[in-house]
Amino acid sequence: MVQIRVMTDDRERGERVVEILLPLLQACTALQAGEPTRLTHRGGGLRLVLDVQPDEGPTSVRIDRADVPVRPERTARWRRALPPGSR
Repeated sequence: MVQIRVMTDDRERGERVVEILLPLLQACTALQAGEPTRLTHRGGGLRLVLDVQPDEGPTSVRIDRADVPVRPERTARWRRALPPGSR
């Protein structure tokens, strides 16, 4: 896991950096950035963590045969009990 951390004792300055940083990360097509997580800071500053990973691009899907329908998942079937004395 790769993380970007913004940590400072000056909360206003940290918030300004985050305001600039988040749009840049979201506009970057080479990276996928997760939602920022704000951590507690005892002195009233700012601690923010953001998970970042390389964008692997769209996931490709291979279809072997499009004319064969997909079978629905099987569901459990209940059977009636045998009538009394049928053993």
